[in-house]
Amino acid sequence: MSTPSQPQFTIHVIDTGDSVLLAACGELDVHTAPGLDRALTPLHTRRCELDLFDVPFADSSGINLLIRHQRRAAAAGGSLHVIAVSRPVRRVLDISGTSHCLLLDAGKPPPETGPGPS
Repeated sequence: MSTPSQPQFTIHVIDTGDSVLLAACGELDVHTAPGLDRALTPLHTRRCELDLFDVPFADSSGINLLIRHQRRAAAAGGSLHVIAVSRPVRRVLDISGTSHCLLLDAGKPPPETGPGPS
């Protein structure tokens, strides 16, 4: 009998001095959101940019986490914006009404290529 493996979700952090870029890869859901939570928590006073282009799926727990951290960052003098997003995640942001506050360029259409449903 094999045990199910944990979902693969990685976060690469690049600190440029002026800002912090976090590039995520994998599904953002109730199982993987704690990892992003741990990465964002110490950065509330910084300007953070989040690249979700390689995230093919995000559920409500992931979107809730982003909104929560954006509010905490603003209260601490920092910021959090999504700078790149896959089509499926952009759709979730649009449907949930959060794209206008999370996306750095909410008016920009989603890319024609990139991760899609498998």
